[in-house]
Amino acid sequence: MASLTFFGGAGEIGGNKILLEDEDTKIYLDFGESFDFGENYFLPEKHLNPRKADGLAPYFDLKLMPETKKLYSKDMLKHTKIKYEKPDIDAIIISHHHSDHTNHLQYIDESIPVYLGHGTKAIMDAYAHLYPTFGRYGDHVIKEYQSGDRIKIKKLTLKPTHVEHSTPGAYGLNIERENGNITYTGDLRMHGQAAHMTQEFIQEAKKSSPAIMLCEGTRMTTEDEEENFTEEGVKNKVNEILQDSKGLVFAHFAMSNIDRFRSIWEACCENGRKLVVDPRYAYILNVLKEKISWVPDPQEELSLYYRLNSKGGWDEQPYENVWKRYYGPPLGDEWFNTTRNGKKRRKNRMWRCEGDMCANNLTYKRIKENPTDYVLFTNFTRLVEISHIKPVKADYIYSSSEHFLEGEENKQMKTVMANWLTHYDIKLHKAHCSGHAAAPDLKKMIKKIKPDTLIPIHTLNPQGFRDIHDNVVIPEKEQRMEI
Repeated sequence: MASLTFFGGAGEIGGNKILLEDEDTKIYLDFGESFDFGENYFLPEKHLNPRKADGLAPYFDLKLMPETKKLYSKDMLKHTKIKYEKPDIDAIIISHHHSDHTNHLQYIDESIPVYLGHGTKAIMDAYAHLYPTFGRYGDHVIKEYQSGDRIKIKKLTLKPTHVEHSTPGAYGLNIERENGNITYTGDLRMHGQAAHMTQEFIQEAKKSSPAIMLCEGTRMTTEDEEENFTEEGVKNKVNEILQDSKGLVFAHFAMSNIDRFRSIWEACCENGRKLVVDPRYAYILNVLKEKISWVPDPQEELSLYYRLNSKGGWDEQPYENVWKRYYGPPLGDEWFNTTRNGKKRRKNRMWRCEGDMCANNLTYKRIKENPTDYVLFTNFTRLVEISHIKPVKADYIYSSSEHFLEGEENKQMKTVMANWLTHYDIKLHKAHCSGHAAAPDLKKMIKKIKPDTLIPIHTLNPQGFRDIHDNVVIPEKEQRMEI
């Protein structure tokens, strides 16, 4: 007997947490957090959060997490009524690094092996260094995979194939089993520079002749809300903005969206501007260039922007032990003071190029002097830099999720961003395309793969799949479905 149980990803976008049981084999496909997880009970901005020491107790009490035995770690169960038992889960397979697919790994037992794409592992490790409170996935046995591998877990054979998404290192899975193969799309799209990867996955899925296809449907909507459907459209729009701009251009996009970085970087090169990133983003790019051949060397082909620190200088203290091996000043004895007990302590001194900044290392002063030479990477948390630069005739390219600009829950943040742009008379532009396939592309993919049964996941409109396929089974959250 085999079954699927959807602890997340059913009737919602994100939160994928799907248990596949096949005789004595048990695996999870992703282990993510829903976008609205806990929002009815916790307010992080008001410091109302469960403590780490509470473990899973408040989440169980509030019915936010499934009270499943033989899954969670001993520490997480300490204050719950569930007694710790040795886990019976054979593996957790992660499709990509986004939090709605990974964030609840921190709660599961460390003895359960976690399979990650090699690119996903690199990104998650980098984020864990940069942002210790994010990207946590626990001290698990990590097994890396790449496209074309065959992962044997008891009687199941999993074949990952890379797909295009809004982050590198994303995969779909074809699962070979005795009683009918299963295809799991993960999150994917086919309208960017790496569309060929998704096409390769579709071909592999077609060859597997799946009995069941678990298909994401984020954009299975009646209308396409995206202003630019393709990544090429985004680049063309950015090109137009740069050609018309008479001042500094800000570019707001997600650090892990490497396709968006490429579109904006190439547009900068074509318009004679230098793309400026901060050291944290330079660190991410340095990690990615080990996996992706075209990613530029940040120190040679980009410029680095240094913000004022709390002491009024530009030293590397906020990023110490993270990026200094690549981008920080040398840390010889001249950079330390010696305390009375003989221990070394960092000197409070400004970054070495503060007087005459190195050609590719900038502060707001250089940006302010030559605004038309640059495009400055930014996001919501970096808006305060505008007060130092005080740009004239500037443009702001918003190239991230449309959900931020349209969602009611972000009303306060939208108002704050609008106030900054209005105060400095900065013109807002939208240039974005989704990391998810639109309905027409989903339809083409499903018709090529031809699964016997189609199960919509990661969507608010599962009914829409009935216009595409004759045999659609809509899953219900936490309900076991025999297959």
